[in-house]
Amino acid sequence: MKLRSTWVFAACVCVTAAGFGCLAQSKNKQQIFEIPFDFYRNEIIVQVKINGQGPFNMMLDTGTNPSGIDLATARNLGLKLDPVGSRASGGGTAVNLAYETRLPLVELGGITVKNLEAVALDLTKFSTRLGKQLHGVIGHSFLNGRIVQIDYRKQVLRFYSQPLFPKPVGQSNSAKRTTLPFRYDDDVLLDDVFVNGKKVVADLDTGSDGTFKLTPAAVSDLGLEEDVRRAQVSESAGFNGLAENRQGSVSNVTVGAISVDAPPVIFFGKGTGRDDKRWGLNIGNAFLKDFVVTIDYRSKLLTLERP
Repeated sequence: MKLRSTWVFAACVCVTAAGFGCLAQSKNKQQIFEIPFDFYRNEIIVQVKINGQGPFNMMLDTGTNPSGIDLATARNLGLKLDPVGSRASGGGTAVNLAYETRLPLVELGGITVKNLEAVALDLTKFSTRLGKQLHGVIGHSFLNGRIVQIDYRKQVLRFYSQPLFPKPVGQSNSAKRTTLPFRYDDDVLLDDVFVNGKKVVADLDTGSDGTFKLTPAAVSDLGLEEDVRRAQVSESAGFNGLAENRQGSVSNVTVGAISVDAPPVIFFGKGTGRDDKRWGLNIGNAFLKDFVVTIDYRSKLLTLERP
């Protein structure tokens, strides 16, 4: 589903008693909104108001398109839902129907979005696995067209009105800071990523609590079938419930100029919702949390910078 959203920056300086807010300057200068988040079990949880109600716990997820809201929450808010649901994509082996809807007014810190496209689906199992009630997911319909920075160490999101980093030239990238182009195709896709020295397409996924995860197709392409057979059985949760995977490691993962030796890796099981992906490697928060991550959806640039 391809979406568009309407969004505005409030032209004001606002600071709440909790110590966060937005800084807006003149028209041609940088405008910054800072919003705190709870980094709970390697998931980014923000407080969001919908139609003036809440706040609600919502996960920031670059891998969700459009955005999502828990089905019970949507009904309690009186949202209009499409009468016919379709199966939600994502991890898990169960069937979870998603119903198209719109969120009339969404407030995240100082950012206001009207008529945000979303789907309503049952998030009960995901919430149970997380250990915290999740009311929804801030996804691509909110993030598209924005410049968002995730400061994991300070647990702050920053939204910028102007680009922060230029396109990399020559050998400008380093292990301290690397900037990579990405393309968007239902996911934030990176081409300049290598596993064991072999190039793979990677998915930048702030909805993933893991370090790196490989699809069944990538396992085959990389010749890692024997590694999977020796790996320990593990379990993961997605929008479609639980799935059985394998947990092991690979020799190396390199993202731009950042190289990681012997990182832990989840091998997705066949038939668990990751068989027909446009990417082979999933990059999650357990890796990203060591960096300040800037995702420029306008220029299609990702920057990883060590604090």
